[in-house]
Amino acid sequence: QEEPEAAWPEYFEPGRYEGVPNEVYHAANGISSTQVKDARVSLMYFNARHVEKTIVKERSPVLDMGNLVHALALQPENLEAEFSVEPEIPEGAFTTTATLREFIDAHNASLPALLSADDIKALLEEYNATLPSQMPLGASVDETYASYEQLPEEFQRIENGTKHTATAMKACIKEYNVTLPAPVKTSGSRDALLEQLAIINPDLVAQEAQKSSPLKVSGTKADLIQAVKSVNPAVVFADELLDAWRENTEGKVLVTRQQLSTALNIQKALLEHPTAGKLLTHPSRAVEVSYFGIDEETGLEVRVRPDLELDMGGLRIGADLKTISMWNIKQEGLRAKLHREIIDRDYHLSAAMYCETAALDQFFWIFVNKDENYHWVAIIEASTELLEL
Repeated sequence: QEEPEAAWPEYFEPGRYEGVPNEVYHAANGISSTQVKDARVSLMYFNARHVEKTIVKERSPVLDMGNLVHALALQPENLEAEFSVEPEIPEGAFTTTATLREFIDAHNASLPALLSADDIKALLEEYNATLPSQMPLGASVDETYASYEQLPEEFQRIENGTKHTATAMKACIKEYNVTLPAPVKTSGSRDALLEQLAIINPDLVAQEAQKSSPLKVSGTKADLIQAVKSVNPAVVFADELLDAWRENTEGKVLVTRQQLSTALNIQKALLEHPTAGKLLTHPSRAVEVSYFGIDEETGLEVRVRPDLELDMGGLRIGADLKTISMWNIKQEGLRAKLHREIIDRDYHLSAAMYCETAALDQFFWIFVNKDENYHWVAIIEASTELLEL
């Protein structure tokens, strides 16, 4: 039996709340650090996005690598609920037109051979050769008389003593010829020849009809797929697996195998880092905890949600995980560049709100480079000077 969904308050009193869903948190009372940063862009932008809501930032099905890394590093148990990973293609699945044709060729080669048109024609000609030949009418009276003399007695109908005219003899020859079995036709299509063969050997034609016809090896890829399905409905097609995944009926974020591989490498770099790994796997850690409070200077309601928090013997530490692309920054200038990034993106403003509202003693940013196969990790502490900016 499924547990009932938690009922969240319409108004959050100041305090700490675990497990608040994203959509509930973002719709809740209180000004977030994102809203403050938007106001610092311009009040016009803040008004359009958060008051009149004419600027809408919708969740995109296109992958944000930062979101995927965030899930893997902080909440891997929730990965399946938010992301849809490209299915692995099982061994033996059909992937290309060439593999389809290989299957069809092998299938066709395994079938009992069908009689070809030439085979059928030879059988018809062999049958015709066994039939008695029609008596020639003759081109002269003598030739006609010679044929007449070879007729069975019952067809020699001209009375003795009566003149044997060519016309009378030919009439007798024709009467005899009509009684002879007619030869079967030996020309035409394979189907036409089969019809002729059915006249003289219906059993053989019935056996031929029981044989499976070979599959067509020409046509579009879709045609070949249907041909293979006709003899093996359970076969797996890579195209169908991927098409079903791309349809994304559940509206999740699609992740390719390559993207997942990159994200897992980033996760590995984070967990193997001597400091970041300890923070991310600390037994007292909590992730995505929501805090609601009142700003003492302005009296405004505020809300914050640090990525990570932990308590180390009474010392409360918070951290945010940030993916970044800085593959071309020299190592000696990296920390200065990251400090510039913190200021430019107002990360320090968020950190100050986190520390005040969530009562954090220290705050760190865990930066990880997301460029392919270059996943350095750097940890920057939010100094007092930064927090006071």
